[in-house]
Amino acid sequence: MKISQRLQNYISQSLSQSMDVALMERLAARVINGYDLYEQTGFPANIPIPQVDAARQIAADLARSGHIHRFAELLIEVDRTGVMGRPVSIRLLPQIVKELEVLGYRFKDGEGIFVEAGGRGRTKGWGVLREGQLYELSFLRVDIVGNTALVRRYSRRIVIQVYNEVRRLFTNIVEKRDGRLWQWEGDGGVAAFYYGNKNIQAALSGMEMLLELFMYNLFQCPFSKPVQVRLAVHTGPCPFHQDFQRIRSDTLRRLEVIESEFAETDSLVITPGVYSDMGNKLDSFFKALRVSRHNLLYQYKLRWE
Repeated sequence: MKISQRLQNYISQSLSQSMDVALMERLAARVINGYDLYEQTGFPANIPIPQVDAARQIAADLARSGHIHRFAELLIEVDRTGVMGRPVSIRLLPQIVKELEVLGYRFKDGEGIFVEAGGRGRTKGWGVLREGQLYELSFLRVDIVGNTALVRRYSRRIVIQVYNEVRRLFTNIVEKRDGRLWQWEGDGGVAAFYYGNKNIQAALSGMEMLLELFMYNLFQCPFSKPVQVRLAVHTGPCPFHQDFQRIRSDTLRRLEVIESEFAETDSLVITPGVYSDMGNKLDSFFKALRVSRHNLLYQYKLRWE
């Protein structure tokens, strides 16, 4: 995340006008692990650090660390709830939020976090995931059925056109629910969900994909037969890497097995951990599939009454 000098100045002024040095350092340490203000400034331990100098140093260190939006989240939290029962009014908070919005972020009030606002600036990690770190994520995998036969039957131009349209459809559905496309390999891909009710958002995206693909086949598809897909949702820990090929994840390996071995054509299957979050309104759309003596999956298909 590229930090503007204006944002850095707002953070520095906000700190120096809102709190003492001890609280500044304590808050900085919640964002930068092991943060030591004396070590960063070079001041002798027996000399108090001036408030303005401390604030400037912390703002500069936050900018270098790439965590300045996380610190802004913390300032909003402190302004709302105080520290250890003591109210703390954070100065220049509207200016800090506005500047982050200028940089392409929006504040999700219900979750107390800044995420990418969208548009062309979308990244795989929402602008907040750190390279190599482990996160709890939900994944939606889609695969176009019969790729080899389609490539043989239709011209390369038509196949590319249809596959690009399916990708665009999938991406739009996923991003509408704050998901991100992590991989696409011509005939299918994987999307990740991190925020909010991520299991529900992934499952709803898969359900919508089946419905939208039905409409696409009905009115737009140039093939003589409908495009068919298999979809699967699974959730679990996964390391984040910008390069998808570097990711080594049991969660993603299991997702691939579930989609390729247990998802029927034009269906979505979800794992029990995902199904448990569906709630009364959504679970009725899924039926249980026994895939082994001790294991169940849950399937959704378009049904006509």
